[in-house]
Amino acid sequence: MTRTLDVAILPAEALAMEADCFVVVDVLRATTTIATLFARGLESLVAVDDIDRARALASAEGRLLFGEVDALPPPGFDFGNSPAEAAAAEVAGRGAVLFTTNGTTALCALAGRGAVATGAIVNTRAVATYVSRFDRVVLVCAGGAGGRRFALDDFAAAGLIVQRLVRLNPGMETGDAAGVAMTSPGYEDWLASALPQQTARSARLLAGSVHGRYLSSIGLGADINFAMREDWSQAVPLVVESAPGEARLVDATRASDR
Repeated sequence: MTRTLDVAILPAEALAMEADCFVVVDVLRATTTIATLFARGLESLVAVDDIDRARALASAEGRLLFGEVDALPPPGFDFGNSPAEAAAAEVAGRGAVLFTTNGTTALCALAGRGAVATGAIVNTRAVATYVSRFDRVVLVCAGGAGGRRFALDDFAAAGLIVQRLVRLNPGMETGDAAGVAMTSPGYEDWLASALPQQTARSARLLAGSVHGRYLSSIGLGADINFAMREDWSQAVPLVVESAPGEARLVDATRASDR
């Protein structure tokens, strides 16, 4: 069971924290896209922090290339960083490379510091259940501007994961940021998770965040709606290998069945 839990508001904060497991949260949109791809049967994914490395790796290993710059697919990429698009993509049994402005940078920075998973609203239950085996857990908000700015959408998604972990681990000690995050989706949501308003505040926080408003303004509102689908995916993306600038992930729930 998890004994202590905290939230790092930015990746740089996480680098100064001790944990047995880090969970990177970039709900709009990288970690939602990753959970969606694994739910669709993706075999493995390499997250990279450099766009040229992404192109080279995809070419060398015959992987599908996903990603974004300013929220849009870069030239030559097979797909964007869109969970709605990923949900319809034929990826079963394939490998992929993902490059994004914030999420993959955070993943690469934390890879190798212990167990590293990715979490989002779409796989909240699965991730909370999996990481409850670790003694010390830190949820890491990927943030904006390359991980240098606070992102409300990531903090709200982290709050839902905190709520799940608190239910699964009675008596768990929470840090200050985890305590605040737990109330961000709505204290009434935590007490009465089956009521109709359960996801309403989380949805408003995602849509009303700076990045949520930007995505809507460029016609990507479908990705925001998709990111609000709580527990749509049962995947637990987990880093299994890393090198400077890249992190290789598989779905831990499928890996354990092999």
